[in-house]
Amino acid sequence: MKKGIAPLAAALCILLAGPAPAKVGADEAARLGHELTPLGAETAGNAQGTIPKWSGGLPKADMPRGSNPYASDKPLYTITAQNAAQYEGMLTEGYKALFKTFPDYKMIVYPTHRSASYPQWFYDATKKNASAVELTDSGYGFCCAAQGYPFPIPKNGTEVMWNHIMRYNTRGFRGYLNSAATAADGSFVVQRDYVELAFMYNDPTATPDSIKGMNLYAFQKTIAPPNLAGEAHLLHVPIDRIANQTNVWVYNNTVGRARRIGEVGYDNPLFDGLMTHDQLDMFNGPLDRYTIKLLGKKEMLIPYNSYKLYDPKLKYKDIVTRGHINQDLARYELHRVWVIEASVKPGFAHRYKKRVFYLDEDSWIVHAQDIYDERDQFWRTAESHSIAFANVPVVVNGVQVHYDLQSRRYVVINMTNEERKLIEYDWEAEPAYFSPATLKRFATTAQQ
Repeated sequence: MKKGIAPLAAALCILLAGPAPAKVGADEAARLGHELTPLGAETAGNAQGTIPKWSGGLPKADMPRGSNPYASDKPLYTITAQNAAQYEGMLTEGYKALFKTFPDYKMIVYPTHRSASYPQWFYDATKKNASAVELTDSGYGFCCAAQGYPFPIPKNGTEVMWNHIMRYNTRGFRGYLNSAATAADGSFVVQRDYVELAFMYNDPTATPDSIKGMNLYAFQKTIAPPNLAGEAHLLHVPIDRIANQTNVWVYNNTVGRARRIGEVGYDNPLFDGLMTHDQLDMFNGPLDRYTIKLLGKKEMLIPYNSYKLYDPKLKYKDIVTRGHINQDLARYELHRVWVIEASVKPGFAHRYKKRVFYLDEDSWIVHAQDIYDERDQFWRTAESHSIAFANVPVVVNGVQVHYDLQSRRYVVINMTNEERKLIEYDWEAEPAYFSPATLKRFATTAQQ
């Protein structure tokens, strides 16, 4: 989503389309739950057996904080700069660049687990959407759904990206998120933010009429460091952000009042310029400045089931190291991904001239992206280390790492390791709560 706030984590996105609206027939929709999973992935594994059959995702079980359902897995192999060429076909351009830039960079590859799982009502809604939902407003919106993935059997890149945008994140969540922008020497300062976010879309009781075209409402405030603390934001985010305005308010302790500001998004900088606003959540659009192309599906190595990175025994200094995160904590698996290319349209401007997104077929999350500058030079790459919470159930697009290969700096966002309390999922609040009047109270009240 185009917005100007610090890490609202897994919340937002939107995308452009040139293709005509499309929905599938009943016969094609009937494939969901059979040769396709309830969410549109290929149910079968691959011929080599390196990608298993989807069998329902991670089984529901009590998982205390810090537990890792795959802790007993042994690595299959480790990729280094010395043997990276052997695995070139499974690596994004970003990973190839990381190997060339940092001689000590490595990727530890583990057995693939298709752990993504969601509530049954969400599967049911997704199946209905396949033959009911279609793009509107040149692809900037869609009609006829209030929950579920809108396009489980996509016909173009815009529909694929809408699935990332509208994925299930429960009714909402609240809690603390921590980010660290590094210097070239590896030093960093932790930024701590508190967020409250309520989704209108994907509430199991929602209808197209009841959500009134809105996607979500959010509060965010920075707690630390002291030089950044004292400012809070309120966002009202519609689904179609071209037809409808995204409303943003800011409260500053120095001024002592809430004021409405213009929407900040696109390529406005974040975290010492290491990210743009539309990189939050790996991409949060809109993509009206881009032409979108669906390049197809491919088997690739992506971060997956990265439970080690969420371990509460870790300190942020254990994760954030010079040049790149501590790769001993990262886990990579082979998965099928949708590959989407976004190129800036003639007459439009964005500091990222081209971006390539890699979306996991089981969760529709953007797990990796490659970024090129205005000279067509490879510039940046990003990765999302997702995990599945079977108790909710939901797949969380949590810890994300955004690398600038030219400056050899990076920022890692959405860390929670040192927090006493977990992120609270299925938290909800009525739209009336998210008002400018409430923003002042939100900004000046201490959360526990």
